[in-house]
Amino acid sequence: MDTSALQSEIRKIAKEKGIFILAHSYQPMEIQEIADYVGDSLDLSKKAMESGSKKIMFCAVKFMAETASVLSPEKKIMIAIEEAGCPLANMITPEDVVEMKKKYPKAKVVCYINSPIEVKALSDVICTSANALKIVEKIDSDEIIFIPDQGLGSWIASKTKKTLHIFNGYCPIHWLMDADQVRTTKAYHPDALLVSHPESNPKVRELSDHICGTSGMITYVKENPGRCFIIATETGMKQRLEKMFPGERFVLATKNITCPNMKKTTLEKLLESLREEKHVITVDKEIADKARIAIERMHG
Repeated sequence: MDTSALQSEIRKIAKEKGIFILAHSYQPMEIQEIADYVGDSLDLSKKAMESGSKKIMFCAVKFMAETASVLSPEKKIMIAIEEAGCPLANMITPEDVVEMKKKYPKAKVVCYINSPIEVKALSDVICTSANALKIVEKIDSDEIIFIPDQGLGSWIASKTKKTLHIFNGYCPIHWLMDADQVRTTKAYHPDALLVSHPESNPKVRELSDHICGTSGMITYVKENPGRCFIIATETGMKQRLEKMFPGERFVLATKNITCPNMKKTTLEKLLESLREEKHVITVDKEIADKARIAIERMHG
């Protein structure tokens, strides 16, 4: 089947089975086009909760589906590609958290949502890139263990007087982005606004006009019409912005900003997963209960 036929069949099967399809902004555009909702990781979990459907199919990476499973235990949460993991999330283990807690016994643990559910369960509170600074400032401790991302952690550390002990995990797409290439792109587009993700390395952040998560990028483009935007995040976000704002101009900060795990989802594999309702996400109840507390504290 061609792309259009596959997309039609996916929508047909999803409707027949009552499956709500969620896709992250970094997914291939042909996947974003057939999703019931496209958004960032926390948005997807919220939509899973709010959806009237009892069956949810994630086109994303595993930690996102795990979070949704914890927040919607009564629903059947599935992921299109079982092996779609997140390199950042995979860099930290529960043992790493235990060791940091031993080393800094007075510190509270603030955990970025891009992490395994077992790590969330050992944390005091979860944060997103959008609310991380607010969470750090609000938590009842002047000493913070920030896990697992040193990109977001270093950005927060530059904006707070609190002491942060930061785990050395990173997103390869953002942290390893070449600042010299970004500088070259800026030179080619001198009037453009550079928008980067907080996970980026400090050299890229220093070049930026605005630093925000994916949902923040949408807001920033709305607030600055008629400009060219250099997008320093995964290529799927540029494609989403182009679709949302056809009158604006968007340029990738470097030539290749592609997350191979996000791109593992294909129409063929999604169709197969929908037909068989496979790759169901299950989380141990004890771990889920602890993780849920940390996630809910984010909104407390």
